[in-house]
Amino acid sequence: MKLIHSETKLLEMKIKTSRANLLTEVAFGVRFAFEEALPKLIDATNKKIVLITDSNIEKLYQSNIEALNIKTFSFPAGEASKTRETKALLEDLLLSHHFGKDSHIIALGGGVVTDLVGFLAATYCRGVTLTLVPTTLLGMVDACLGGKTGVNTPYGKNAIGSFYPPTEVLIDVGFLTKLPQEQLVGGMVEVIKYGLIQSKPLFETMQTSKERWDRLDLPFIMEIIQQSLKIKHEVIIEDPFEEKGTRRILNFGHTMGHALETLENYHLDHGSAVAIGMAAASLISMNRELLSQKEFDEILNLLALYNMPVHRPAAHSIDDLMSLLARDKKAQLATPRFVLLKEIGVVGSYDGEYCDTVSFEEIETAFNWIYKEL
Repeated sequence: MKLIHSETKLLEMKIKTSRANLLTEVAFGVRFAFEEALPKLIDATNKKIVLITDSNIEKLYQSNIEALNIKTFSFPAGEASKTRETKALLEDLLLSHHFGKDSHIIALGGGVVTDLVGFLAATYCRGVTLTLVPTTLLGMVDACLGGKTGVNTPYGKNAIGSFYPPTEVLIDVGFLTKLPQEQLVGGMVEVIKYGLIQSKPLFETMQTSKERWDRLDLPFIMEIIQQSLKIKHEVIIEDPFEEKGTRRILNFGHTMGHALETLENYHLDHGSAVAIGMAAASLISMNRELLSQKEFDEILNLLALYNMPVHRPAAHSIDDLMSLLARDKKAQLATPRFVLLKEIGVVGSYDGEYCDTVSFEEIETAFNWIYKEL
Protein backbone atom coordinates (compact mmCIF):
# COMPACT_ATOMS: atom_id res chain seq x y z
CA MET A 1 0.00 0.00 0.00
CA LYS A 2 1.53 3.28 -1.07
CA LEU A 3 0.52 6.46 0.75
CA ILE A 4 0.80 9.77 -1.08
CA HIS A 5 0.23 13.12 0.61
CA SER A 6 -1.02 16.02 -1.49
CA GLU A 7 -2.35 19.51 -0.96
CA THR A 8 -5.81 19.00 -2.42
CA LYS A 9 -6.48 15.52 -1.05
CA LEU A 10 -5.27 14.85 2.44
CA LEU A 11 -4.33 11.25 1.66
CA GLU A 12 -4.35 8.81 -1.21
CA MET A 13 -3.80 5.07 -1.21
CA LYS A 14 -2.92 2.91 -4.19
CA ILE A 15 -4.11 -0.61 -3.48
CA LYS A 16 -3.36 -3.80 -5.36
CA THR A 17 -6.62 -5.62 -5.92
CA SER A 18 -7.76 -9.11 -6.80
CA ARG A 19 -7.57 -8.35 -10.51
CA ALA A 20 -4.10 -8.68 -12.01
CA ASN A 21 -2.24 -5.45 -12.75
CA LEU A 22 -5.06 -3.28 -11.40
CA LEU A 23 -4.65 -0.65 -8.72
CA THR A 24 -7.58 0.86 -6.89
CA GLU A 25 -6.77 4.48 -6.12
CA VAL A 26 -8.40 5.63 -2.89
CA ALA A 27 -8.48 9.40 -2.34
CA PHE A 28 -9.48 11.04 0.95
CA GLY A 29 -10.54 14.61 1.53
CA VAL A 30 -13.20 17.03 2.70
CA ARG A 31 -15.70 18.37 0.16
CA PHE A 32 -13.53 17.58 -2.85
CA ALA A 33 -15.64 15.04 -4.77
CA PHE A 34 -18.05 17.41 -6.53
CA GLU A 35 -15.72 20.40 -6.40
CA GLU A 36 -12.60 18.80 -7.85
CA ALA A 37 -12.34 15.04 -8.33
CA LEU A 38 -15.44 14.28 -10.41
CA PRO A 39 -15.05 17.28 -12.78
CA LYS A 40 -11.40 16.27 -13.28
CA LEU A 41 -12.43 12.68 -14.03
CA ILE A 42 -15.08 13.80 -16.53
CA ASP A 43 -12.70 16.17 -18.30
CA ALA A 44 -9.86 13.66 -18.49
CA THR A 45 -11.65 10.58 -19.78
CA ASN A 46 -12.55 9.73 -23.35
CA LYS A 47 -15.21 7.30 -22.15
CA LYS A 48 -18.97 7.76 -22.04
CA ILE A 49 -19.74 8.50 -18.39
CA VAL A 50 -22.93 7.75 -16.48
CA LEU A 51 -23.65 8.46 -12.81
CA ILE A 52 -25.95 6.06 -10.96
CA THR A 53 -27.35 6.89 -7.53
CA ASP A 54 -30.49 6.44 -5.43
CA SER A 55 -33.48 8.73 -5.05
CA ASN A 56 -32.38 10.15 -1.68
CA ILE A 57 -28.91 11.14 -2.85
CA GLU A 58 -30.25 12.48 -6.15
CA LYS A 59 -32.59 14.82 -4.26
CA LEU A 60 -30.05 15.81 -1.62
CA TYR A 61 -27.30 16.70 -4.10
CA GLN A 62 -29.42 17.63 -7.11
CA SER A 63 -27.60 20.88 -7.93
CA ASN A 64 -24.15 19.28 -7.56
CA ILE A 65 -25.14 16.37 -9.81
CA GLU A 66 -26.69 18.63 -12.43
CA ALA A 67 -23.52 20.76 -12.49
CA LEU A 68 -21.54 17.70 -13.65
CA ASN A 69 -23.61 17.74 -16.86
CA ILE A 70 -23.53 13.97 -17.41
CA LYS A 71 -26.25 11.33 -17.84
CA THR A 72 -27.68 10.30 -14.47
CA PHE A 73 -29.92 7.39 -13.52
CA SER A 74 -31.41 6.73 -10.09
CA PHE A 75 -33.47 4.06 -8.37
CA PRO A 76 -35.61 4.09 -5.19
CA ALA A 77 -33.47 4.34 -2.08
CA GLY A 78 -33.28 1.47 0.38
CA GLU A 79 -32.30 -2.16 0.80
CA ALA A 80 -35.51 -3.27 -0.92
CA SER A 81 -34.08 -2.00 -4.23
CA LYS A 82 -30.94 -4.11 -4.02
CA THR A 83 -32.35 -6.80 -6.30
CA ARG A 84 -31.87 -8.52 -9.64
CA GLU A 85 -34.91 -6.64 -10.89
CA THR A 86 -33.38 -3.21 -10.19
CA LYS A 87 -30.14 -4.29 -11.84
CA ALA A 88 -32.06 -5.41 -14.95
CA LEU A 89 -33.93 -2.09 -15.13
CA LEU A 90 -30.65 -0.17 -14.95
CA GLU A 91 -29.11 -2.40 -17.60
CA ASP A 92 -32.02 -1.71 -19.93
CA LEU A 93 -31.66 2.03 -19.32
CA LEU A 94 -27.97 1.88 -20.21
CA LEU A 95 -28.65 -0.17 -23.33
CA SER A 96 -31.45 2.12 -24.46
CA HIS A 97 -29.10 5.13 -24.15
CA HIS A 98 -26.41 3.38 -26.20
CA PHE A 99 -23.85 2.89 -23.46
CA GLY A 100 -21.28 0.37 -24.63
CA LYS A 101 -17.98 -1.20 -23.63
CA ASP A 102 -16.37 2.26 -23.56
CA SER A 103 -18.61 3.33 -20.66
CA HIS A 104 -17.43 4.45 -17.25
CA ILE A 105 -19.87 4.21 -14.34
CA ILE A 106 -19.80 6.45 -11.27
CA ALA A 107 -21.67 4.95 -8.30
CA LEU A 108 -22.71 7.69 -5.86
CA GLY A 109 -24.32 6.55 -2.63
CA GLY A 110 -24.17 4.17 0.31
CA GLY A 111 -23.57 0.44 0.47
CA VAL A 112 -26.76 -0.44 -1.42
CA VAL A 113 -25.67 1.74 -4.34
CA THR A 114 -22.05 0.60 -4.42
CA ASP A 115 -22.95 -3.11 -4.09
CA LEU A 116 -25.67 -3.00 -6.74
CA VAL A 117 -23.92 -0.69 -9.21
CA GLY A 118 -20.64 -2.52 -8.71
CA PHE A 119 -22.37 -5.76 -9.74
CA LEU A 120 -23.88 -3.94 -12.71
CA ALA A 121 -20.44 -2.67 -13.77
CA ALA A 122 -19.00 -6.17 -13.44
CA THR A 123 -21.45 -7.70 -15.91
CA TYR A 124 -22.41 -4.85 -18.24
CA CYS A 125 -20.67 -5.49 -21.58
CA ARG A 126 -18.70 -8.08 -19.57
CA GLY A 127 -17.20 -5.35 -17.41
CA VAL A 128 -16.81 -1.58 -17.59
CA THR A 129 -14.65 0.72 -15.48
CA LEU A 130 -16.04 1.98 -12.20
CA THR A 131 -15.59 4.83 -9.73
CA LEU A 132 -17.16 4.57 -6.28
CA VAL A 133 -18.16 7.68 -4.34
CA PRO A 134 -19.52 6.42 -0.98
CA THR A 135 -21.76 8.91 0.81
CA THR A 136 -22.26 6.99 4.06
CA LEU A 137 -19.80 6.04 6.78
CA LEU A 138 -20.69 2.38 6.21
CA GLY A 139 -19.83 2.77 2.54
CA MET A 140 -16.56 4.52 3.38
CA VAL A 141 -15.25 2.00 5.90
CA ASP A 142 -16.56 -1.19 4.32
CA ALA A 143 -18.47 -1.42 1.04
CA CYS A 144 -16.08 0.66 -1.07
CA LEU A 145 -13.05 -1.62 -0.68
CA GLY A 146 -12.55 -5.28 -1.50
CA GLY A 147 -14.47 -5.65 -4.72
CA LYS A 148 -17.48 -7.46 -3.28
CA THR A 149 -20.63 -6.67 -5.22
CA GLY A 150 -24.06 -8.25 -5.19
CA VAL A 151 -27.80 -8.21 -4.78
CA ASN A 152 -30.25 -9.70 -2.29
CA THR A 153 -32.81 -12.44 -2.91
CA PRO A 154 -35.69 -13.78 -0.80
CA TYR A 155 -33.29 -16.57 0.19
CA GLY A 156 -30.61 -14.34 1.67
CA LYS A 157 -28.55 -11.18 1.50
CA ASN A 158 -25.85 -10.75 -1.16
CA ALA A 159 -26.72 -14.22 -2.45
CA ILE A 160 -25.77 -13.33 -6.04
CA GLY A 161 -22.80 -11.19 -7.00
CA SER A 162 -19.16 -11.06 -8.02
CA PHE A 163 -15.74 -9.72 -7.09
CA TYR A 164 -15.19 -6.54 -9.09
CA PRO A 165 -12.91 -3.87 -7.60
CA PRO A 166 -13.30 -0.25 -8.74
CA THR A 167 -10.52 1.64 -10.45
CA GLU A 168 -11.03 4.58 -8.11
CA VAL A 169 -12.69 5.39 -4.78
CA LEU A 170 -13.36 8.96 -3.66
CA ILE A 171 -13.86 9.18 0.11
CA ASP A 172 -15.19 12.64 0.85
CA VAL A 173 -16.01 12.91 4.55
CA GLY A 174 -17.95 16.09 3.83
CA PHE A 175 -20.86 13.85 2.84
CA LEU A 176 -21.16 12.80 6.49
CA THR A 177 -22.43 16.25 7.51
CA LYS A 178 -25.76 15.44 5.83
CA LEU A 179 -25.97 11.86 7.04
CA PRO A 180 -28.84 10.92 9.39
CA GLN A 181 -27.65 9.80 12.82
CA GLU A 182 -28.90 6.23 12.38
CA GLN A 183 -26.81 5.84 9.22
CA LEU A 184 -23.74 7.23 10.96
CA VAL A 185 -24.23 4.62 13.67
CA GLY A 186 -24.37 1.91 11.01
CA GLY A 187 -20.83 2.81 9.93
CA MET A 188 -19.59 2.93 13.51
CA VAL A 189 -20.66 -0.71 13.88
CA GLU A 190 -18.17 -1.69 11.17
CA VAL A 191 -15.42 0.38 12.81
CA ILE A 192 -16.03 -1.45 16.09
CA LYS A 193 -15.94 -4.73 14.14
CA TYR A 194 -12.44 -3.92 12.86
CA GLY A 195 -11.35 -3.28 16.43
CA LEU A 196 -12.83 -6.56 17.63
CA ILE A 197 -11.28 -8.72 14.92
CA GLN A 198 -7.83 -7.19 14.58
CA SER A 199 -7.09 -4.00 16.51
CA LYS A 200 -7.68 -3.63 20.23
CA PRO A 201 -6.21 -0.08 20.06
CA LEU A 202 -8.96 0.87 17.59
CA PHE A 203 -11.55 -0.68 19.92
CA GLU A 204 -10.12 1.37 22.80
CA THR A 205 -10.16 4.53 20.66
CA MET A 206 -13.87 4.00 20.10
CA GLN A 207 -14.34 3.67 23.85
CA THR A 208 -12.89 7.14 24.44
CA SER A 209 -13.96 9.12 21.36
CA LYS A 210 -17.75 9.34 21.60
CA GLU A 211 -17.63 13.14 21.98
CA ARG A 212 -15.59 13.51 18.79
CA TRP A 213 -18.17 11.50 16.87
CA ASP A 214 -20.99 13.55 18.39
CA ARG A 215 -19.49 16.82 17.15
CA LEU A 216 -18.54 15.24 13.81
CA ASP A 217 -14.81 15.91 14.03
CA LEU A 218 -14.10 15.27 10.33
CA PRO A 219 -10.26 15.08 10.46
CA PHE A 220 -10.55 12.56 13.31
CA ILE A 221 -13.21 10.56 11.46
CA MET A 222 -11.02 10.53 8.35
CA GLU A 223 -8.21 9.01 10.44
CA ILE A 224 -10.59 6.33 11.72
CA ILE A 225 -11.74 5.55 8.17
CA GLN A 226 -8.11 5.21 7.05
CA GLN A 227 -7.32 2.87 9.96
CA SER A 228 -10.37 0.77 9.14
CA LEU A 229 -9.50 0.49 5.44
CA LYS A 230 -5.89 -0.41 6.24
CA ILE A 231 -7.15 -3.29 8.39
CA LYS A 232 -9.55 -4.42 5.67
CA HIS A 233 -6.87 -4.15 2.98
CA GLU A 234 -4.41 -6.23 5.02
CA VAL A 235 -7.03 -8.96 5.24
CA ILE A 236 -8.26 -9.00 1.65
CA ILE A 237 -4.78 -8.85 0.09
CA GLU A 238 -4.11 -12.22 1.80
CA ASP A 239 -7.35 -13.77 0.59
CA PRO A 240 -8.93 -11.74 -2.24
CA PHE A 241 -11.50 -14.38 -3.28
CA GLU A 242 -12.24 -15.93 0.15
CA GLU A 243 -10.39 -19.09 -0.85
CA LYS A 244 -8.01 -19.36 2.13
CA GLY A 245 -10.37 -18.48 4.97
CA THR A 246 -8.58 -15.37 6.21
CA ARG A 247 -11.12 -12.99 4.68
CA ARG A 248 -13.90 -14.62 6.69
CA ILE A 249 -12.89 -12.58 9.74
CA LEU A 250 -14.45 -9.54 8.03
CA ASN A 251 -17.75 -11.42 8.35
CA PHE A 252 -17.73 -11.24 12.15
CA GLY A 253 -21.28 -10.44 13.29
CA HIS A 254 -22.65 -10.71 9.76
CA THR A 255 -23.68 -14.38 9.94
CA MET A 256 -26.46 -13.70 12.40
CA GLY A 257 -26.82 -10.09 11.21
CA HIS A 258 -27.63 -10.95 7.59
CA ALA A 259 -30.04 -13.66 8.70
CA LEU A 260 -31.87 -11.21 10.98
CA GLU A 261 -32.14 -8.64 8.18
CA THR A 262 -33.75 -11.24 5.92
CA LEU A 263 -35.91 -12.64 8.73
CA GLU A 264 -37.29 -9.15 9.44
CA ASN A 265 -37.76 -8.33 5.75
CA TYR A 266 -35.11 -5.56 5.93
CA HIS A 267 -37.13 -3.51 8.41
CA LEU A 268 -34.05 -3.95 10.60
CA ASP A 269 -31.25 -1.79 9.20
CA HIS A 270 -27.88 -3.32 8.35
CA GLY A 271 -25.92 -1.56 11.09
CA SER A 272 -28.31 -2.62 13.84
CA ALA A 273 -28.42 -6.18 12.50
CA VAL A 274 -24.62 -6.46 12.52
CA ALA A 275 -24.42 -4.94 16.02
CA ILE A 276 -26.81 -7.64 17.24
CA GLY A 277 -24.87 -10.24 15.28
CA MET A 278 -21.58 -9.17 16.88
CA ALA A 279 -23.16 -9.34 20.34
CA ALA A 280 -24.55 -12.81 19.58
CA ALA A 281 -21.20 -14.09 18.27
CA SER A 282 -19.49 -12.60 21.35
CA LEU A 283 -22.02 -14.35 23.59
CA ILE A 284 -21.28 -17.70 21.91
CA SER A 285 -17.54 -16.98 22.28
CA MET A 286 -18.00 -16.26 25.99
CA ASN A 287 -20.15 -19.34 26.55
CA ARG A 288 -17.33 -21.39 25.01
CA GLU A 289 -14.94 -19.78 27.52
CA LEU A 290 -12.95 -18.15 24.74
CA LEU A 291 -13.94 -14.59 25.59
CA SER A 292 -13.97 -13.48 29.22
CA GLN A 293 -17.07 -12.11 30.93
CA LYS A 294 -15.20 -8.82 31.37
CA GLU A 295 -14.48 -8.55 27.64
CA PHE A 296 -18.06 -9.49 26.75
CA ASP A 297 -19.32 -6.73 29.06
CA GLU A 298 -16.89 -4.26 27.45
CA ILE A 299 -18.29 -5.11 24.02
CA LEU A 300 -21.89 -4.65 25.17
CA ASN A 301 -21.01 -1.39 26.92
CA LEU A 302 -19.35 0.00 23.78
CA LEU A 303 -22.34 -0.92 21.62
CA ALA A 304 -24.63 0.75 24.16
CA LEU A 305 -22.41 3.86 24.24
CA TYR A 306 -23.10 4.37 20.53
CA ASN A 307 -26.81 3.56 20.89
CA MET A 308 -26.56 0.24 19.07
CA PRO A 309 -29.26 -2.32 19.92
CA VAL A 310 -28.52 -5.86 21.01
CA HIS A 311 -32.08 -7.05 21.70
CA ARG A 312 -35.29 -7.13 19.67
CA PRO A 313 -38.84 -6.77 21.05
CA ALA A 314 -40.59 -9.35 18.85
CA ALA A 315 -39.81 -13.06 18.56
CA HIS A 316 -39.41 -15.05 15.36
CA SER A 317 -39.20 -18.74 14.70
CA ILE A 318 -35.87 -20.38 15.48
CA ASP A 319 -36.57 -22.76 12.59
CA ASP A 320 -36.85 -19.83 10.16
CA LEU A 321 -33.56 -18.46 11.46
CA MET A 322 -31.83 -21.83 11.11
CA SER A 323 -32.97 -22.20 7.50
CA LEU A 324 -31.37 -18.83 6.70
CA LEU A 325 -28.15 -19.65 8.57
CA ALA A 326 -27.90 -22.92 6.63
CA ARG A 327 -27.61 -20.88 3.42
CA ASP A 328 -24.87 -18.59 4.77
CA LYS A 329 -21.74 -18.63 2.60
CA LYS A 330 -19.64 -20.02 5.48
CA ALA A 331 -22.06 -22.90 6.16
CA GLN A 332 -20.68 -26.38 5.53
CA LEU A 333 -23.14 -29.06 4.43
CA ALA A 334 -25.93 -26.70 5.57
CA THR A 335 -24.43 -26.49 9.07
CA PRO A 336 -23.89 -22.90 10.27
CA ARG A 337 -20.36 -21.71 11.03
CA PHE A 338 -19.57 -18.49 12.91
CA VAL A 339 -16.54 -16.24 13.19
CA LEU A 340 -15.72 -16.25 16.93
CA LEU A 341 -13.44 -14.18 19.17
CA LYS A 342 -10.60 -15.49 21.33
CA GLU A 343 -10.23 -12.03 22.84
CA ILE A 344 -10.82 -8.44 21.80
CA GLY A 345 -8.66 -7.93 18.71
CA VAL A 346 -8.10 -11.66 18.04
CA VAL A 347 -10.28 -14.06 16.04
CA GLY A 348 -10.19 -17.84 16.46
CA SER A 349 -8.25 -19.42 13.56
CA TYR A 350 -9.71 -22.96 13.64
CA ASP A 351 -6.90 -24.40 11.51
CA GLY A 352 -7.07 -21.54 9.03
CA GLU A 353 -10.84 -21.71 8.53
CA TYR A 354 -11.41 -18.64 10.77
CA CYS A 355 -14.90 -19.89 11.59
CA ASP A 356 -16.28 -22.87 13.46
CA THR A 357 -19.40 -25.02 13.47
CA VAL A 358 -21.96 -23.76 15.97
CA SER A 359 -24.52 -26.13 17.40
CA PHE A 360 -28.28 -25.66 17.36
CA GLU A 361 -28.22 -25.31 21.15
CA GLU A 362 -25.65 -22.50 20.99
CA ILE A 363 -27.64 -20.68 18.30
CA GLU A 364 -30.90 -21.16 20.22
CA THR A 365 -29.30 -19.66 23.34
CA ALA A 366 -28.15 -16.64 21.36
CA PHE A 367 -31.53 -16.38 19.62
CA ASN A 368 -33.41 -16.37 22.93
CA TRP A 369 -30.97 -13.76 24.29
CA ILE A 370 -31.58 -11.49 21.29
CA TYR A 371 -35.35 -11.80 21.48
CA LYS A 372 -35.71 -11.76 25.24
CA GLU A 373 -38.57 -9.69 26.65
CA LEU A 374 -37.66 -6.04 26.96
